[in-house]
Amino acid sequence: MKRDIEQLKKKHFDILVIGGGINGCAIARDAALRGAKTALIEKDDFASGASGNTTKLIHGGIRYLEQGNFKLVYEALHERAILLRTVPHLVRPLEFIIPVYKHDPRGLLKIKTGAFIYDRLAGSDNIHCHRALKKDEVISLERNIDSDNLKGAILYYDAQVDDIRLCLDNAVSAYKAGCCVANKLQAKAFIKDKGRISGVEVRDKLTPEKFFIRASIVVNATGAWSNQVIKMDKPNAAPITRPTKGVHIVYRKLPHLRAIILSAHKDKRILFIIPWRDSTIIATTDTDYNGSLDEAYASEDDVEYLLKEARRIFPGENIDKKGIITTYTGLRPLVNIQGKPTWQVSREHLIKKSNAGLISVVGGKYTTYRHLAEEVVDVALSKLKGRNFKKCITKTTGPSCLREEKLDLPQLVKQAVKEEMANTLNDLLVRRLKLPFKFLFDPGHLEEYASIMANLLGWAKSQKEAEINMYKEEVRKNTAWRQS
Repeated sequence: MKRDIEQLKKKHFDILVIGGGINGCAIARDAALRGAKTALIEKDDFASGASGNTTKLIHGGIRYLEQGNFKLVYEALHERAILLRTVPHLVRPLEFIIPVYKHDPRGLLKIKTGAFIYDRLAGSDNIHCHRALKKDEVISLERNIDSDNLKGAILYYDAQVDDIRLCLDNAVSAYKAGCCVANKLQAKAFIKDKGRISGVEVRDKLTPEKFFIRASIVVNATGAWSNQVIKMDKPNAAPITRPTKGVHIVYRKLPHLRAIILSAHKDKRILFIIPWRDSTIIATTDTDYNGSLDEAYASEDDVEYLLKEARRIFPGENIDKKGIITTYTGLRPLVNIQGKPTWQVSREHLIKKSNAGLISVVGGKYTTYRHLAEEVVDVALSKLKGRNFKKCITKTTGPSCLREEKLDLPQLVKQAVKEEMANTLNDLLVRRLKLPFKFLFDPGHLEEYASIMANLLGWAKSQKEAEINMYKEEVRKNTAWRQS
C-alpha cells in the first residue's frame, strides 16, 4: 500500500472519503470495488480513533432490545453472520455468560426473554441457541465467579473481532481495488465551485506540504470529528454528532474462559469482562465528552468505576490498580440526540447531505459497518449521473488481506512499513504488530523496533529519538490516572 501523494494531486476523483476509521475504509473499499475513482485520506492513522479502541466485539447488541430497537438488533445480527463468513480469520464466535444476582437491576426472567428474542431475530444466522443455567451450572463453567446471591445465568453466543486488523484490511483492500490511500493527511478546507464542494485542501503532516485534492463527491466519515468537518462546509452548522468516551481497562489475565456481561449497580449500564489474547478487557464507560478530541484518556474515576464492578464478579481475585496493564479510550460518534443518558442513545446511523453536497455519516456501530458503507456508496454514486457502476459485492467478499505472521522482527516491521503504511512508531507498535502487551513497555524492544523503522524510512537519529519519546508519551497518557 503506497502513499502516492502525486496521484492525489493530479487525479480528479469520483469520491473522496475523509476518515480512516472502519466506516471510511469500508466506504472507500466498496466504492473502489464498484469502479468509482476513489481516494481515502486520514489525518492520523487507520483505526487510530474509535475503530481501534473498541470492546473487540461483533454483536447484535442484546442490550438494545431493552430499548425496543429490534430493527438495529436484527440488522446487526445478520451483519454479524456476514462477517463470520467473509472474514473468519478476524471474526470468531465467542461464548457469553450473563450472571444474574439477587440485587441486579435486571431480573433473570427479563434476561431469559431477551435471549429468546435475540435467537429469534438471528434466525438461521444464529451461531447457537442460548441456554438458561442454574446456579450450580454457572459455577461449574466459571469456578471463580461470585456465587453469593447468584440466581442463575444465560449462556449465549456473539463474536469477537480484531478491530484494528479488520479496519487495516479494509484500507489495504481498498488500495488493491484501485483506491488512492494516504494517512497523515489532514483536511483543512473545502474547495467550492458555485457553492458546491469540488475538493479539499489538505496538509501533509509528514512534510508538511499543502495541496488540493479534487473530487465530485466528498464523504465525511470522521466519526467524533464530524462536527469539525461540517463546520468547514458551513461555519454555523449545528453539531451532528455527540461524542461519548468509552474507557477500556487492559487487565492481567483473569480466571474466566468466557465473556461475562454484568449490569452495573451504580447506573444500570451493561459492562463487559472479556478474554483478549494474553489479558482481560474490562469495559466500558459511556460518558459525554467535551474535551479535545485528540486527547481522550482514562481518568481515575473511569478506572475505579470499572474496577469496582469487576470486583463484584471476581471477589477472590484482589482486583486493583496494580493488575492494570494499560487503558485505552475511544470516542463514540453518537447521533446528536440530547436529553437521554448516553447508553440509551440509539446506535443506528444517519446519512446527512449538505446544500454544498457534503455527505456525512454519523452514528453506527462497528458490527454494521459493511451495511453502512453500502448505503453511503449508494447515495454517493446516485449523484454521479450517466455512469454505469458495478454492484456491491461486500456481502460475499470480505477484505481478506491475509498477511504473513511467521516472519522475523525485521521482516514484520518491513511488511508494516511497505505494505500497511506504518509511518510512525505508534503506527507500528499500537496498530500493526500483534505484540503481547508486556512487550509494549520494554525499553530494549522499543529501541530495536525504532532502529528498524529508522533504517526503512531514513530517519535521522534525532527523529528516531523523537518517535521513541512520542510513543512513551502515549503510554504515559494512557496510564496517567496512576499519578492521582
